[in-house]
Amino acid sequence: MRRRRRCCTWTLALLLALLFAGCGRVETVPEDREVPPLETEQEETEEPVPETPAAPNALTAEEIIRVNEAFAPFFERGDGLYTNPTCSFFTAYYKRPEDLDLVEFLRYFGLGSGGPAEDGPEFEALKAAEGWPFHVDHLDQMPVPIHKYSRADVDAYLEEHAGITTADLTTFPASSADLLYLPEYDAFYNFTSDAGPGVFICENGWREGDLLILTGGGEELTLEETEAGRYLFRSFLPLERET
Repeated sequence: MRRRRRCCTWTLALLLALLFAGCGRVETVPEDREVPPLETEQEETEEPVPETPAAPNALTAEEIIRVNEAFAPFFERGDGLYTNPTCSFFTAYYKRPEDLDLVEFLRYFGLGSGGPAEDGPEFEALKAAEGWPFHVDHLDQMPVPIHKYSRADVDAYLEEHAGITTADLTTFPASSADLLYLPEYDAFYNFTSDAGPGVFICENGWREGDLLILTGGGEELTLEETEAGRYLFRSFLPLERET
């Protein structure tokens, strides 16, 4: 945060220096150059274009900066760089939280733990699960890491940030190569080896009652403020384009 403020201050100072470098400079006309007479009449006049008024209850530039800081896809912690789990709400579109695509939501969730620590019942259950995509006999032969997400942890996160649990989802995904679910361990598993969290960059925003509507990159994100002053995710949709 401190680094960004210093950078912005330097940039602003540079822009001001460039702007005011020309102030006070007067262009003179060479003596051999004829100065055209001033026109006193204009055949055509153009009406000034009215400025587009700001939306009622629009966010300030500072508030938009804070929104984008909260939605940054990565954050630093003492021991490394981590994906921001909040960005999982930007991996697929939904009209309401219950329509979340859990496969995409968990693909780069960032709050999972490692899978089985060794060959054993859990790894054997994974190999026997429908959709298991690998041809390996032992855990140390896995070409990519296994990420395990306790359903209780996923439910707690969804309830905190969207007011729902996985039981409220309109579609509960069947086990597949993209996301396995083991009922006996009540956990989800996926196998991503890269980091590609969802991205949303806010450009404009305004309040409508309890709703906070944010737009940017051709997308619209709607949050709802609770009585406790927190915000819940309500929808994430592409902006309708005028034809």
